[in-house]
Amino acid sequence: MLREKGAYGIAEMMQTSTSLVIGADGALGQAVKGYLISQNERVIESTRRKDTCTANRIFLDLSGEVGDTWTPPPGVSAVYICAAVTSLEECHANPIQSAQVNVYNTIKLARKCMENGIFVVFPSTNLVFDGTVPFRKIHEEVSPKTEYGRQKAEAEKRLLALGDDLAIIRFTKIIDSRMPLIVRWIESLKSGQVIHPFSDYVMAPVPSALAVECLHRIARDRMRGIHHVSAPRDISYADAAYHIAHRLHAGSDLVIPAKIGDSGVFLEHNPVHTTLDSTETEKKLALRMPDALSSVDRMFFP
Repeated sequence: MLREKGAYGIAEMMQTSTSLVIGADGALGQAVKGYLISQNERVIESTRRKDTCTANRIFLDLSGEVGDTWTPPPGVSAVYICAAVTSLEECHANPIQSAQVNVYNTIKLARKCMENGIFVVFPSTNLVFDGTVPFRKIHEEVSPKTEYGRQKAEAEKRLLALGDDLAIIRFTKIIDSRMPLIVRWIESLKSGQVIHPFSDYVMAPVPSALAVECLHRIARDRMRGIHHVSAPRDISYADAAYHIAHRLHAGSDLVIPAKIGDSGVFLEHNPVHTTLDSTETEKKLALRMPDALSSVDRMFFP
């Protein structure tokens, strides 16, 4: 069960600048936690693994019930809601269970945090759009075509109805050095094995390091509203694979593209475009989003 109000120690209550990372067991949550610690910020994290709980690691399972008496730990100034069911296949197969995490309990947590003066940071996705045109703008009407996208769009709508002390950051594909697909590609190419990346499936990759920096800076400066973080162009997975083969000095003949439609892989919707218009966010943060292939280099060839 969740800790109730008053269950935190005096040491925690004396802290005044603390971030709460919901879903610190996941890839994004781990990256956010690590970045905050590198910035000398105090972090309280949530976990679904009861056996790993400590004073700064609290139990919280969004797939269950979030009690009405739950309150955030004292001293928290910002909460990063990184817990989510992100698998498109799982959301499609289990819409009720995944919505419990992605919508209903997310909103309960956000409401409690906002009632306590905590700035809410909510990572979202380009999949709130249908992908028919590139460079979707922040204020365009959403048009999701997947269950995951619909859940994120619904969560955004409900969050905005709670008040304005929050930030919604829509990301395109966040990649990191542990991305299983690309790790397998690299292992195969190094051993001279053929890989079959999809030529008709695209992404606008954003390095995880940049993603968490954006989240932190938006939270630190309490930059309210919706923000977009995206590579400036789409590339196919085959484009990425050819680039990686070149960087590894592996023969391009080891890359034999395939069509996703011929693969038997489940795909609820295949967007033609995934890019978002990041112009406003780049201006606010005084940064420029790296090119798609540069993002691959940053993660796998530092």
